[in-house]
Amino acid sequence: YDSGWRVDEHPRFLSDVNGDGLPDVVGFGDAGVMVALNNGDSFDTETEWLGDLGYNSGWMVEKHPRFLSDVNGDGLPDIVGFGDEGVMVALNNGDSFDTETEWLGRLGYNSGWRVDKHPRFLSDVNGDGLPDVVGFGDDGVMVALNNGD
Repeated sequence: YDSGWRVDEHPRFLSDVNGDGLPDVVGFGDAGVMVALNNGDSFDTETEWLGDLGYNSGWMVEKHPRFLSDVNGDGLPDIVGFGDEGVMVALNNGDSFDTETEWLGRLGYNSGWRVDKHPRFLSDVNGDGLPDVVGFGDDGVMVALNNGD
């Protein structure tokens, strides 16, 4: 907290982002996505893995949930963010995240999806091994199947 990381602004996760079997720290900071790799004894100093999806670029905890999940089946967790216009994905290449692209033009903040009213999850609902998007909206449950790209 004293180093500037705020619970209400900067979500953090533990996930093995480099494929070595050890959980790393992934944080959505002011300027982007920071990663502190686990070296087995401690965590290395954090480095920037993506210069976007952070607080200063408009990604806010109260508006834009973000998750880590392997959406393309390569064994590495990718970033899935529910932005203003829809679902954005930043693929993990093993030492950074690629620039995010829109995977689904729905379920975003500007189309009425709210964190406090409409939970959204990633889960493999059709058994193909890829996480699908499940959203609980005003009109019921919406499912968007993941085709891997």
